Amino acid sequence: MAKVQKHTTPMWKRVLHLLIWVVVLAYFPIMMSFVSAEKADAECQSVVAEIDNLSDDVMITRRALEDKVKHAWPALAGTKLNDLNLYEMEREIEQSAVVKKCQMYTTPGGVLHVSVLQREPIMHVFGTSESYYMDSEKYKMKVQPDVRANTVVVSGNIDNNVDELIKLCLYIRADKFWRAQIEQIYVTAKHEFILIPRVGDHVIEFGTTERMEEKFDNLFTLYKKGWKPKEWNLYNRICMKYKGQIICTKRN
Repeated sequence: MAKVQKHTTPMWKRVLHLLIWVVVLAYFPIMMSFVSAEKADAECQSVVAEIDNLSDDVMITRRALEDKVKHAWPALAGTKLNDLNLYEMEREIEQSAVVKKCQMYTTPGGVLHVSVLQREPIMHVFGTSESYYMDSEKYKMKVQPDVRANTVVVSGNIDNNVDELIKLCLYIRADKFWRAQIEQIYVTAKHEFILIPRVGDHVIEFGTTERMEEKFDNLFTLYKKGWKPKEWNLYNRICMKYKGQIICTKRN
């Protein structure tokens, strides 16, 4: 029977590998101690703002966010990074109605990064005494000069119909066609909705949100297949309130 030869690593190679690992393991604690010491002495030099979901709807700009931080903590410049309570600072920024979530962190060079997730409005409400934006969680946001939001305008009897309004506005917002076509929503005293389109000189008596998807599907079919382009301005009212029916009333 042939003997199986065993290949063993020379002793000097094994010792060399061991020494390399010792050096590597000793390197990291030393480097981390230098980094910690450097961070402990580092002072805040600048603030960098980041908007995570910046889109067509701008509820807060990077410049406004940076100014907000500097206004809230005027002595921030020159403060040691280790002395900053980032958790409390994050909660303070989240007190703003337009900020849904805030996260702060620091990087070498004394840079404080402020990253926020802004709230996304789904309607622009014109109430009896105020005008504001509202998101799907019912947060109200004041209209500011630097705020830009492409949302449907809502008016009428709003207070007792907020949940249904949110449901309707979310549906409109999620559909490219309806987001472009529906410009305003009016809430009647009977808790029904009247939709005012951008294209066409008519109003849409939508009724309640019952059978909402069916109503929008039928209305889309009317726009695309029922009317010819020249007929869009022949009617002043479209009634969608009754199941299985679309009642179009011609103007006099």
